[in-house]
Amino acid sequence: MSTPPEDPRLRFARTGPAAPRPDDPDLTVTLPPADPAATLHLPPSAAAAATGAEAGATEGETRFGPGTPGAPGPADDRATGIWRGTLTPDGPAAVPVRRRRPWWRRELPSLLAVVAVVVAVVLGMRSCTAVRSPLHVVAATVTVPRVGRCAKTVVVTGVLRTDGNPGTVDYRWKRSDGTSSAVLHQEVGEHVRSSEVVLRWSFDGHGTMKATATLDVLSPDPVTASASFTYACS
Repeated sequence: MSTPPEDPRLRFARTGPAAPRPDDPDLTVTLPPADPAATLHLPPSAAAAATGAEAGATEGETRFGPGTPGAPGPADDRATGIWRGTLTPDGPAAVPVRRRRPWWRRELPSLLAVVAVVVAVVLGMRSCTAVRSPLHVVAATVTVPRVGRCAKTVVVTGVLRTDGNPGTVDYRWKRSDGTSSAVLHQEVGEHVRSSEVVLRWSFDGHGTMKATATLDVLSPDPVTASASFTYACS
């Protein structure tokens, strides 16, 4: 009695190992041993980076080559620093460059010294002016020119002699007819030692009169000077 052939579907449906049959084909595959020289061993950091790169490649765009953009490394930071001027191109390591201070900061001490000298000179000049001796009138003279007949106006000239210091002289004119001028003021400049003041005495009518003009200095020093002349008209 012959045995019926086995259904192939039953062979693949087995869940456990079955006893070999004499008529089953040999399905065993023998793999050659792995070549140790062909195995590439990566360090942990490189392996992690490679794993991350593979994961990123599955999610986004994959690029190859030396121009692949990525996060800036130390070389990029050093190149950027050299371009900006904060690092020197020489030397094995990135050495920060010391920036030069602006010119006005470098010259600030010298400028302050010059300003201090100028201020000291100005203050010294002002102090010298403040302690300078006051003006003094040392003398006064009065002169009258030749008076013609029936002269309408006689010009009397007074001269104030001072000591060369600047200041103001207060004075007035007195006439022999009993009239006096108001208090007048004469400004005297520095190094000026002679100043002129003028009295204009007007006459009218016929007759003869002897006239005297007096220059009365009131301040800074009391000084008096006078001159006489004769008015005649017939």
